[in-house]
Amino acid sequence: MPRPRQWIALLHYTAPSILGGVEQVLGAHAAGLRALGAEVTIVAGRGRAAAGTRLARVPELDSRHPAVLRDFAALARGEVTPGHATLADRIERRLRTVLAKADRVVVHNAFTLHKNPALTVALARLARERPGAFVAWTHDLAWRDEQYAAQRHPGEPWDLFARALPGVRYVAVSEERARQLAELTGLARERICVVPNGIDIAGALGLSAQGARLAESLDLYRADPLLVLPARLTRRKRVEAAIAATKALRERGRDATLVVTGPPGPHNVGNRRYLEELTALARDAPGVHLLHALGIRAPYRLVADLYALADALVLPSANEGFGIPLLEAALHRLPIVCSDLATLRAVGGDAATYVPVDASGEVIADAVVGVLDTPAARLRSGARALAWPRVIAERVAPVVLAGRP
Repeated sequence: MPRPRQWIALLHYTAPSILGGVEQVLGAHAAGLRALGAEVTIVAGRGRAAAGTRLARVPELDSRHPAVLRDFAALARGEVTPGHATLADRIERRLRTVLAKADRVVVHNAFTLHKNPALTVALARLARERPGAFVAWTHDLAWRDEQYAAQRHPGEPWDLFARALPGVRYVAVSEERARQLAELTGLARERICVVPNGIDIAGALGLSAQGARLAESLDLYRADPLLVLPARLTRRKRVEAAIAATKALRERGRDATLVVTGPPGPHNVGNRRYLEELTALARDAPGVHLLHALGIRAPYRLVADLYALADALVLPSANEGFGIPLLEAALHRLPIVCSDLATLRAVGGDAATYVPVDASGEVIADAVVGVLDTPAARLRSGARALAWPRVIAERVAPVVLAGRP
């Protein structure tokens, strides 16, 4: 009998349509967990969820709700008014109904940030009743921020934000936040899971819809490095040398990927035979993608997307008439590894790294390693490792979906 889908509630003051860093993360988590088969409900006081994601709106969760603002102002002065308990009770009643069937309740910031203290009181009560169901996803720590120092006072509810609550699992978005959380609450550092935020690479790079789909289908976000060879499949392009370089990098423990964009050259019947040879080589070379052999036509817009995604241009040609790919790579600030041809030197000058015209795969691989041995290239590789699909599958899902409380 198939296991029922898990129901995950993601809770924050406001929903993803409200501009904010946490809201952006909330939206990415919702989309990613839904893609993995979970039922996802965003629980928030204001804003909208993306199409396909359910939204449970509880107005009193909003940090700008009038009752919340009154409570916040009083607590900032050190006053616990009767309205505080009334508000906390009302939120608890509403959440008890909304969250009753949730397998996991992922609370973004509300356990450690004091923007709605009555909400935190209500959540603490509910978490005590359901050990293991609640996750405190920690972006910010109120009592580690000097701007909030005057708003902290002895006793409850202020102390809630400085201690680890029973039955709650704590997640921090960075090592520094995890260290600060451990120092603030006394929770052992090893009990705090670090799950970094991700990045929408397709959005950040302005990829076309086709480019974004290709990156997902070929798993290009896992490439390290990602090499692009924008050329037709003719023997003078020495595509086999680029394939050999990719294999050499893989043998060194890298997750190298090569994307060759072009079809066979149209004017030489021998190019069909060359395509067959390259297809056979690619079949035995993990990470090598000949788009034509995959039935993918690469218009110029898609080639531009690949330039935007790639770590380096590889062009091991035996001869070239001009070298337009070098100019295209330059516009994308891509490192260049190419054959030592007069035509390419005329275009690339001292900005390219040149290899012999008959360079082996090992020699080209050495050159690729060299051009990518820079802080900027390492940062770029690290950014791609934080693509949202990877972060959701590798870091978020194991915390949120692993087992039931």
